[in-house]
Order: sequence, then C-alpha cells, then structure tokens
Amino acid sequence: MQTRARHLAEYALYRLFEGVMRHMPWGTALAMGELVGRAAYRLDARHREVTLSNLRGSDMGLSERDVVRVAKDCFAHFGGLAFTMPLLLFMDAGELLRRVRFSGIEVWDAAARGGKGFIGLTGHYGNWEAMALALSASGRPLTVIGRRVGNPFLDARLRALRARFGNVAIDKDGALKEAVHALRRGMAVGFLLDQDARSNGVFANFLGRPASTWPTAAALALRFGLPVVPVYGRPCQDGTIMVEVEAPLAINPSGDSAVDVLDATQLMSDALERHVRRHPHHWFWMHRRFKTRPTNESGPKETKCTSTS
Repeated sequence: MQTRARHLAEYALYRLFEGVMRHMPWGTALAMGELVGRAAYRLDARHREVTLSNLRGSDMGLSERDVVRVAKDCFAHFGGLAFTMPLLLFMDAGELLRRVRFSGIEVWDAAARGGKGFIGLTGHYGNWEAMALALSASGRPLTVIGRRVGNPFLDARLRALRARFGNVAIDKDGALKEAVHALRRGMAVGFLLDQDARSNGVFANFLGRPASTWPTAAALALRFGLPVVPVYGRPCQDGTIMVEVEAPLAINPSGDSAVDVLDATQLMSDALERHVRRHPHHWFWMHRRFKTRPTNESGPKETKCTSTS
C-alpha cells in the first residue's frame, strides 16, 4: 500500500511538471533544463562520481580538466533533455518534423523495402526520444526494446505518449519472442546497446574497456540475415535535432556462432563509440556501464562475468 501511494505521488508530481513544461517555449525549457543539470552536477554526488569515474577510465586521452568539463556538459545536456521531453511528447507530427532533420534516411527506407525487418541500432546518446518519435511521425514506425519505468502509472503514461505515431514498446525482459514477431512483420526493431548486461552479456571493448553487452541484436541479425542500421539523434546548436542514419554494418559470419555473435556485438559497440568520441557530452556517462567485470579482466574475448555492488 505504501508503494502504491508513493507511485501515485510521483505520478502526480510528474503530471504537474508535464503540465507546466509542455507549454514552455522550446528554448526556454532547454535553457532551464541545462541550468538545472549543471546544478545537479554539484548536488548529486553519486552520479557525479560515476560520471567522472567512467570518463577517467576511458581511453579518450582526456586531461582532468577535460574530464570535469565533459561531465558538467553531460549533466547540462541531460537536464535539457528532461525539461524538453514533455514538449516533445506532445508535439504534433508537423511541428516535430519541422524541428527534426534527417540525414541518410534513404538507408532506412532501403532496409525497410527488404521486407524481412531490420535492426535499428542506437544508444543512450543525443536525443533518442526525438529520433524514435520523428521516425514514426514520418511514417517509419519501429518496435523499441527497453526497460519499464519502475512506477507503473508513469510507465503507462510514457508508453502511450511514445506510441502516438505507431511506435511499439516492448519490455526488455522476455523481449526476444515479441522482437521476432515484429521482424517477421517486416518492422524495424530498435536496440539501445549501451546498458550493462550483467551476467547475460558478452564482453565487447567500449571506450577502451571491456563492457558486458547484450548479444540479442547480434544473434537476431545473424540468425535471420538482417541488416543492422545505426541511427542516432544528435542535438544541433540551432535547436534542431539531426537524425543520422548510417550505412548497414558489414557483418560477415564465419559459421562459428559464438565467435560471430561476439564479433557482431563488437562491431555494433564500435559504431556507437564513434559517435561518443565525437560528442562525448551527449552520451549517458551517469550509468554504471562498466559495473560487470570479466572474472580475470583479460579482455573482450572473456565471457565469464562478475557483477560488483
């Protein structure tokens, strides 16, 4: 009963926030969010330390001054994302498509014409919410795999808003069956590849460190011969969002399924890493991406996992 009361209180607060923010001008909401994000960098010690630790552990060659600068910019970016999200979720298709531009959308359309479905590969980078909404608003709906929000009232609200133009959200737990059904209907299935997979993952190098990574996208691509199309939503300085669709990844199976899944997962991780290196503050460094470690830290070919608390 206490949990339900807490969920209802959280939901009420979110609806109040949503009701206020959705009527704000985009630039005002963005500026407010960035300001709150920079304040959060100072106040939220736990996520600040995770962010700094992740940046220091990367192989991007950042000085300590650069580490702090990227961390602050990262908090500002995600603050802006949070404060503009209510506007984004209520935009009509016309307004959304005026704010979002496409690059390489012909690649997406070519993959869709193949008729057997394909994998849209992305991560917690840039503005993935705008990317998914803009694709569906332009007549390109996709099925997206992700975790449910812990609050069921909030989860239902967000799922309904995200599905306005035809997108379908399926829960990460037990998603394989629904993903296969979507692919068989010729749909794109979107995977966010950059969450710690704990003991369910294989290790791929990411930003200079082995990271436990979900192998599901690679396994599906190999099993059904699917194109894997990287796609990212990148905020631009003029306030628009560029949805960048890249050429399908060149996956060349050898016939050894375990090796092929690992190699394909590494190829996918590399695709995301290129964008993170280009605009590091757009990636979600607050997540404990490297929490699960190889049992002997021997590198990406080691598949045994151990999860730290």
